[in-house]
Amino acid sequence: MAATSPFTDGLMLRYLRPENVEALLSPAADPERKRVRSLLASVYDPAHLAITSVESVRVDLTEFQTAVHASLAVHGSWDKSIPATEQARATVEIPATPPVHWIDMSLETVIGVRAAPVGSLLSSVKAEAAWAAGGGAGAPQDEFERPYTLQYADPPPFDPTAPSRNLPLRVSTLFFDRLDLADALRRLSQAKRAVDAASPQPEVHDGGAQLASSAWLAVFPAVTTDEPSQTTEQLVGDLLATQGFVAAFETAP
Repeated sequence: MAATSPFTDGLMLRYLRPENVEALLSPAADPERKRVRSLLASVYDPAHLAITSVESVRVDLTEFQTAVHASLAVHGSWDKSIPATEQARATVEIPATPPVHWIDMSLETVIGVRAAPVGSLLSSVKAEAAWAAGGGAGAPQDEFERPYTLQYADPPPFDPTAPSRNLPLRVSTLFFDRLDLADALRRLSQAKRAVDAASPQPEVHDGGAQLASSAWLAVFPAVTTDEPSQTTEQLVGDLLATQGFVAAFETAP
């Protein structure tokens, strides 16, 4: 494993304090809690669950430098003559040292939200008997058909007085000591695939399966206003959002 940087070491020490972890997820400069909502949207499909507000953020577990081992599959073939020629193909797994992906900080959180289901719900199925004329030669003159009519009901309207609900959310966080976007996207994508492969199948909620087993947060050093590349934190966040990741920026510890 490559040595960590002073930036990564400093962030791990900073996030030993629970209030700093909560400030990372829900900074004071983000009163609408857009960061948390973006993390939720990467796991809970907005097409099935509309989150109208975030009421609370609770961090139940914080772990540093979690190792995730990527699985390896080896494909092969086997031919045999006995005396007729036969051919068989099989997929086998051979013990080997798989690649290891390191998650700088893993969080188990519970997010209190107000949310409403989205989309129409199937309310009834009605079967109707009908007779259709027979087809070509040799076919029976009449054929019995039973078409079905599906009726959908609109989801219940959002009730702002309803109690909030708690959504469990795992947040996998990677620290980057410099702004190398290509490297960041590659590391995030590789780690995400490894975590999804190693995690149980995400649960189904409100009629839709979870999009991933974890939300992903990338923490970069704060971008100064005199950056010669004209890169802004907003542009970096927009780029990562196209791949389902969320960006955050911290001053060097």
